[in-house]
Amino acid sequence: MADVVLNQTIFDGDKKLITHYNNVSDNAGGTTTIVDVSALGTSPSGATCTRVRLNKLWYSVSMTAKVDSLRLLWDATTDATFLTLEQSGYFDYSSIGGVKNNEASGVTGDVKVTLPACSAGDSATITCEWIKVY
Repeated sequence: MADVVLNQTIFDGDKKLITHYNNVSDNAGGTTTIVDVSALGTSPSGATCTRVRLNKLWYSVSMTAKVDSLRLLWDATTDATFLTLEQSGYFDYSSIGGVKNNEASGVTGDVKVTLPACSAGDSATITCEWIKVY
């Protein structure tokens, strides 16, 4: 059996993207790409989306072990963890223009979520509002 994962785009506009991710673990953990910038297309002026910034985030993470918290990663040659989540809450980074990709070596612009290790029945839900960068 594998983790039960729902990974969907709720809204994809010219400037904003809203994604929703839910995982109920079978004890395996894993990594999922939640934003694939190459699939976001172009702006009305024809510019290509190359990055996203995290603007707002709602989350609920229920893990047996605290060290197994959910992590958000900027995809690169060596992925860069930019947020670790446990329990539940809300972050609003809109007053600073969103959390910017650190653009590590080999950056792709994609965003991944990982559950490094889980117990059966652990779960995580995150809904993210992203700002597109062209």
